[in-house]
Amino acid sequence: MKKLQTVLLLLLSISIISGCTDKEKFIVYGSPQNEEELKAVLKEEDYVEKTTVIQHDDKMLVTVQIKPWDKWKKAKLEKKLQKKFDELYPDKEVFVSADYKIYYEANKVKKDGLEDEEISDKIKELKKLAKEEA
Repeated sequence: MKKLQTVLLLLLSISIISGCTDKEKFIVYGSPQNEEELKAVLKEEDYVEKTTVIQHDDKMLVTVQIKPWDKWKKAKLEKKLQKKFDELYPDKEVFVSADYKIYYEANKVKKDGLEDEEISDKIKELKKLAKEEA
């Protein structure tokens, strides 16, 4: 009986731990036209910890969280990603931000379930907010 309790406790602990670490690292919200390509590009960059991408028509907002060790060169990495996305999507208006507040607000867009027009307005608002903080 004691062994059964120990095994059950161990299994419960493992399931809780694995459930906590299974969060999405790459979230693409809006038009899903190039979702896999975006995920592949972001996974190539080893300094990116988590990201949220919001797409609507010809606008794209890419927010990233940089791994702690690389945070001191956040601006340089942000520019590198911006250049990469500008080359990949010359027909889109892409904005890349490594600011946590912008990342947080972008994740709220997904939770709030905004509609198309509201998504476009939110992208403009977040870009303006990011430029004010810079």
